[in-house]
Amino acid sequence: MLRSSDYRWRELFERADVMSEGACRDEPDGTTYYGSTSVLLPFASKGGAVPDELGSEVAALIANDPHARVRAVRMACLEAQVRSRGPLGRVRAELFVRSTTRGIKVDVEVEAAVLPEAAPKSRRAEASESRRGPKAQ
Repeated sequence: MLRSSDYRWRELFERADVMSEGACRDEPDGTTYYGSTSVLLPFASKGGAVPDELGSEVAALIANDPHARVRAVRMACLEAQVRSRGPLGRVRAELFVRSTTRGIKVDVEVEAAVLPEAAPKSRRAEASESRRGPKAQ
C-alpha cells in the first residue's frame, strides 16, 4: 500500500458528490444494514479538483492509499448510519475505484450490524446518576 498525507485527500473528498442507497433487513442474528455509497471526485474540467490528465493515477492512489480508503469508508458509514434504524456495530466494507469520464468514482459496499437502541433515560435518572456516578453492575 502507498501512503500520503490525509490533508489533500480531505480537500478532494470534501468536494465530492455523494449518493447512497440502502436499507435494514431483519436477519436471524439481528438487524443488518446493507447499502452502497458512490463517491464521485470530479475532474477539474467538470468543476472538481482532480486534474483530468491524472485520472488513472489518482484512481490507483485512492485504491492503495490507506488515508483515502478510510476517508471513503467513513463517508459510507455516515451515510449508512443515517439510513439505519439504530447505531451501527461491526461494519464490513468493500471498495471499488475507477476513473470515469466525469471523475474518479469510489463505490463502497457496506454491510453492518444494527445495534438495538438503549431505552432513553429520564432527565431525573440522568441527573441522579451524574451526582452519584454510574451504577455498579
